[in-house]
Amino acid sequence: MNKNRIEIWQPRYKDNTVLLAKYKIVDGENEIIFTKAKHLADMVFSINSNDIKQCSIANNGKIDCYVVPMDKLTRIV
Repeated sequence: MNKNRIEIWQPRYKDNTVLLAKYKIVDGENEIIFTKAKHLADMVFSINSNDIKQCSIANNGKIDCYVVPMDKLTRIV
């Protein structure tokens, strides 16, 4: 099973979601780390590609992204 690590600056706080670029998603497990959110520093989150693909799609101004609710992410300890 594939595992992919995706770096995101920070969640979208207005609706507590994460925008994941469609081209960054691989089949299997995808790990998310936040690089600019101090309260999420050193935390790794995981989500399966099947769960991501069930989420809606929105444009972030440049590219199409999946809009993933933060509560769908699982924190890896």
